[in-house]
Parts: sequence; C-alpha cells; structure tokens
Amino acid sequence: MNLNGKKILILGKGKTGTSTAEFLLKQKSLVVLVDEVDDGPFINIDPLDFEMIIHSPGISRQHPFLLKCDELGIKVTNEIELAYNYVTKPIIGVTGTNGKTTIVNLIDYILKTCNIKSSLVGNVGNPFITAVNDKIEVYVLELSSYQLETIDNFRPHIAIISNLTPDHLERHKTMENYLSIKTNIYRNMNKKDFLILNYDDENLKNLDTRNIETFYYSLSSRVKGIYLKDDEIVLNIHEPVNIMKIDDLKIIGRHNIENAMASILAAYLYGCTIECIVKGAKNFKGVEHRLEFVNKINGVAYFNDSKATNPEASIIGIKAFAKKNVYVIIGGSEKEVSYLELCKTIVDYNVYAILQGNTRHEVAKLLDELKYSRYIKLENLLEAVNFAKSSAKNGEVVLLSPACASFDQFDNFEHRGEVFKEYVNKK
Repeated sequence: MNLNGKKILILGKGKTGTSTAEFLLKQKSLVVLVDEVDDGPFINIDPLDFEMIIHSPGISRQHPFLLKCDELGIKVTNEIELAYNYVTKPIIGVTGTNGKTTIVNLIDYILKTCNIKSSLVGNVGNPFITAVNDKIEVYVLELSSYQLETIDNFRPHIAIISNLTPDHLERHKTMENYLSIKTNIYRNMNKKDFLILNYDDENLKNLDTRNIETFYYSLSSRVKGIYLKDDEIVLNIHEPVNIMKIDDLKIIGRHNIENAMASILAAYLYGCTIECIVKGAKNFKGVEHRLEFVNKINGVAYFNDSKATNPEASIIGIKAFAKKNVYVIIGGSEKEVSYLELCKTIVDYNVYAILQGNTRHEVAKLLDELKYSRYIKLENLLEAVNFAKSSAKNGEVVLLSPACASFDQFDNFEHRGEVFKEYVNKK
C-alpha cells in the first residue's frame, strides 16, 4: 500500500490515533489528526478534503461523519486494517467478551517459552501499527468489537472467539449486531487457517464457519480440539492425548481452565511442541487486573479483578472463590446491561456485596427485590476498601470485581486496579 503524499484524516487523538499518525508520517502521508473534544464536531470537516479516513476504536463506525464519508465514497478504515496491509508474518487473533486478555498473554508466554519471537499487540496494550516493522515471527493480537467494526481484508492465520455475552450494547444496540461484529475476525479466513471456538458457549458452537478448519475447547464435552476430562486437559487433534493436570496451572478459576485450553490449542496449531506448551502453561502466573493476587493482610486475601467490566466477568470472578467467604466490591459507571444474573450469583454464593460508584443504587434495588440484605452502599472505591479492611476476617477474601466500566471515578480499568492496590497496601 503506497500512501506517499496521500491526505489522510485520523479521528481520535488517543494512543491508537497518535500511533497511526506517527506511522503514516513515516510513509510520507499528509496527516491531519483531530479529536472532537479539542477540535469540535467532526461533522464540520469536509470529507472531500481527504483521500482516506481512519477512525480510532472509541469512535463508532456509525458516527454521522463516517456515514457521510460512505455516501461520498471516501475510504473509511481503522488502525487494525491499515497495519494488516503492511505485515507479512502470521497473526493469531483473539476476541470475545471475556477472557481474551488472559488468552493472548498466555499464548504469547507459551510462544516465548518455545523460543518463538512473538509480538503481543492490539487491545491489550500497544497498537498493532507500532509493531509493523518488528523483526518477529508471529503477531498475537487482542481484538475488541470496536476494532472489528471496520474490517475489509484483515485475516488472521489462527482466530479464537472466547465467549459472547451482552456487552457494549450502548454502541452496538443489539446482541445480533454484537455477534456479527465479533465474527468479522474470521470473515476472510480460508481452508489454510484455523478457527478456535468455545464449545460451551451457546452463541458460538453453532456458528456458520463455512469451510474454515474449526476446533473447539470445552469443559464438559469431548470435542475435536481440546477438552477437560476429570482433572486432565486432553488435546484431541488426531487422537486424545492427556497433556497436563489442571492443578498444574497457577491461574485460578474454571474460566481460566478454558482460557488455558484455548491458548494451548492455538500454540499447538501454530506448531509448538506439547512439551514446550506444557512448560509455558505451568509457569504462567496470570495477568494484571484479572483475578490478580494483591496481598494477604491479617489473613485476608485481596484480589484485583478490575478488568471485570461487565456482569458476566464478575460472576466468573465470584465463582472462582466458591469455597471462600467473599466480600466483593461492585460498581462503577453505567452500561446498558442487566445486573440481575450477577445479583442472583451474589445470593447463591452468599457473598457480601460492597456496592459503590454510580451503579450502586441500581444493584441495591435488585438485591432488595431478591430479599437479600448482605450488602452495603458506599460512595466510592476508597470507602469500599476501608469497609472491607475493617470487616473481613482471617481466611476470607476481598475481591474487586466491579461488573462496570470505570469512568465514574477513574481513567480506565487499569487506573482503577492500580488505585485499588494502593488502597489495599496503604498502612
């Protein structure tokens, strides 16, 4: 793709937008970088002044300005699609509502254990575009629904969809739209590629995967791919092979058994040996902000699950401590989702809920309707942590698993997690 001298408009001055601008300037493109906060509404810009529009993930593909560009025949793309046009190495792409960050980190860890030069990019940290010229063998790419909205030619060699539950519906409007966008990850794949799906997810096991070589992972069914039998992980490509016990994993919770199986299967299909894969899987300690152990103080274990930005993720977090007495800190900024199933889980597992942030009243109302009284409403995270410190006893667990976005008090979920850890460790 020759963009020398092309006039390109980039919407969004965040990490993705600025990284894209830096890349395009090296291609000698004529770049204009704008943001509605700093520069006013995009709709005031004349699209005909540009040959290409690149929108950042935070800007919906249905933004009126981008729809206007479509009407005028102006090329609209995103950073993922742009970067794809410049890479020659294979891509392992991972999407899904929950679990994708742990999966990409574990895949990357296994590959590096096997002495394979991999680059971990995308929604997980550095934009894909920053690694275009890296001297590597494979890209491991986390993809959000926002990044998959604008896909034309993007084609990973291996794609994983971890699960699909309602999320980001304030942007995608319906579950059908959300599912359609997520499946863009394999839209351009062919018989030479591999698709990995979670067989236990009802939204995934019956997907039309056309002629793509499809494998599955499951906690409950014997599938082509990888599955759990008693306490053994079984790889089943040509014939079943027991490769490791789940007790050998350092990451906790049944959801992390799923994540491990998806990662192991991807690494095997890429070409890693079983011996090397098992070594990596056994040594992987998990990901920051995802059921991350923070500290044990006076016998109370504190865990940071700030990445749990939707109810389903928090349900998973609570279930990971099924045999413990748990204080769970829930709440944050609103998303157009239901908290009913989360509240039912709180009741079923007899968890003490510390409700804070903008959503505390909504969740409290649901708990009242379920006639459950083991909760308290507090203003913010600091009050929540202080209450937990004064209430939890030896042998109990305090879990930050908000089920909400973080923007009522923090810049993002990482910021929230860091502040939580500071509060926990504060004398």
